This record gives sequence, structure tokens and C-alpha cells, in this order.
Amino acid sequence: MKRLLMACLAVSMFLPLFTGCRSARVAAGPRQPLDVLIEEGKPDEMQERQYRYRTEVRDYMERDLPRRFSRYGIEARMIRDRSSYAPGGGRHLLVVQYLSYNPGSSAARIVVGFGAGAAALNIQARLLDGQKELLSWQDGCGTSGHWSRLVNKLDANMGARLQTFYRQR
Repeated sequence: MKRLLMACLAVSMFLPLFTGCRSARVAAGPRQPLDVLIEEGKPDEMQERQYRYRTEVRDYMERDLPRRFSRYGIEARMIRDRSSYAPGGGRHLLVVQYLSYNPGSSAARIVVGFGAGAAALNIQARLLDGQKELLSWQDGCGTSGHWSRLVNKLDANMGARLQTFYRQR
């Protein structure tokens, strides 16, 4: 009886570790190779501060996107210019263009709350095979939290959309 009680206790202690505390599922099987180019906009077409905010978002997206895409069975490689893309071998190019970005106001979020000072990001994404466009869509989101939530949400949306596209091929 004592052994049974100890076994139940051990299972009840370790079961949550193996079921509830695990990372997101990683897609099994071969990974789809993908080059990703993020176009934050041209510095001469916006204010210096606007461009600085966009490059901050781009840098965060470049760090986060390969890890997030790997969950969807995509092996993403970040590139900074189109000349780095070499089509062939099933490698596609995903071009992410920032249409609009509002960093919001952290002071308004803290002081006022209730959605004041919300951040928003709208993007256009195009999946290319060489010069041929395979897929194109626009997406956007807003948050009254930290701006990094925008990137997390949009990266997850892109990963899910690409995974669906590649599964249907």
C-alpha cells in the first residue's frame, strides 16, 4: 500500500512537467527552405524617428521569425537584399513589407489604459518562386501591450498561412 501511495505521489508530481510545461509543437518531417526579406521602408520617405522604430521592429522580427517558423516546418533564412536570394532547390522567397506602423505611446498605455496608446502594424507578404508570385496577402494587428506582441502575432499568422499553403501543394 505504501508503494502504491508513493507511486501515485511521484506521478502526480511529475505529470504536470511532461504535459503542461512543454514548448510549442515542432512540425516533423522535411523542412521547407525559405528566404525571408523584410522591407521596413525607405528612410528618405519618412521621418528619422519613424524609420528608427521600423528598424527596431525589423530587427526583432529577424530574430524571432526563424524560431517561430521552425514550429511550422519551415527553415527560414533571413536576408537583407534580394540579391542574396538564389532560387532553386525548392527555396522560395518571402517578402514582408511594412505598410504602416504606429508604435503607440507607452506612457498613455500606463497612465490611461483602456487601449490608449495602442501599437499597430500592417504588413503585406508575398511568397515568390524566382519571379513568379505564388501567394500574396495583407495582415495587421494592434495591441495595447508591448509592441513585440505585434511581431509575435504576425509571425505566427505568417507561419500558419505558409504551412497551410505548403501542405496543399
